[in-house]
Amino acid sequence: MDGRRILSTGQVSPLVIEILSRFGRIEIAPKTDEGSLISLMRGTIALFVRGVTPVSAKVIESADELKVIGRTGTGYENIDIAAATKRGIPVVFTPGAGARSVAEGTMAMILSLVKRIPELDRKTRCGEWDARDKTIIGDLQGMRLGIIGLGRIGQEVTRLARAFDIHVVAHDPRLSKETAESLGVELVQLNDLLLSSDIISIHAPLNAGTRGMLDKQRLSLVKKGAILVNLARGGLIESLDVIYEGLVSGQLLSVGLDVYPNEPPDISHPIFQHPNVLLTPHAMGLSVKSSHSIFSMASRGMADVLEGRIPANVVNPEVFHGNARGTR
Repeated sequence: MDGRRILSTGQVSPLVIEILSRFGRIEIAPKTDEGSLISLMRGTIALFVRGVTPVSAKVIESADELKVIGRTGTGYENIDIAAATKRGIPVVFTPGAGARSVAEGTMAMILSLVKRIPELDRKTRCGEWDARDKTIIGDLQGMRLGIIGLGRIGQEVTRLARAFDIHVVAHDPRLSKETAESLGVELVQLNDLLLSSDIISIHAPLNAGTRGMLDKQRLSLVKKGAILVNLARGGLIESLDVIYEGLVSGQLLSVGLDVYPNEPPDISHPIFQHPNVLLTPHAMGLSVKSSHSIFSMASRGMADVLEGRIPANVVNPEVFHGNARGTR
């Protein structure tokens, strides 16, 4: 193996080591800023990208021996795909591998917030038994759930929500009316969804067209007392400030966040002290089954490239057809 390295921007499972160690030694980057990654690129033949670590054009251009990039997730907005394509480097990703896990996490957050479980837990621990008579506990039955982005995860949330007799509406410009009807979902415009939904769940991809799509103006349209959960990408919401303002004004009753504009987030922001906010560390897609599927799909796809095969899930398949300069 000589000096060949497979570099990961975060911890990996034993399964990854089992699949990829025959191609080179597997190392975890101690730091993942641009400069640190560039310093580690010499001898790196494969880059395993965990989370939202930025992989810039400068990082890619510095990697003379890089043959493949693997991304453990559906989104790949943190990787400069154009730079990878220019170099003829395939970017492998794992669409759908964590969909069920994230959907279950979404429903867990929604249930926790509607049933006021975090609040009641705190009060019970403090001996406030009369909280049972003073706390308004909601019912999912008959509520209107607005899903922004009806891809794999959004569709899975829809299926799970049916068990609770929730009326589901969705906004997704890419989805056909026929597909929505097959799911029993009513397609609506985004503003209509915000105005009418009791619960808003975000599952859209992050790109130039969706970044900051929920800004201060749009959040002002939200039905007063609505619940907002985001398990997609933090950048879909303009800032933590606009969410916090919505909570303080009462426009939002409660909020559940698994993702943040910057990760790890700055916990000095007042939203981290608000009692009606439920927070998790971008972990809802990391269940046992989901993690196994994600690590397996990413590492096997990377192994395919390293062995000269075309992987099943690749962001830039044109690199295999001689359309990119430097194609291997």
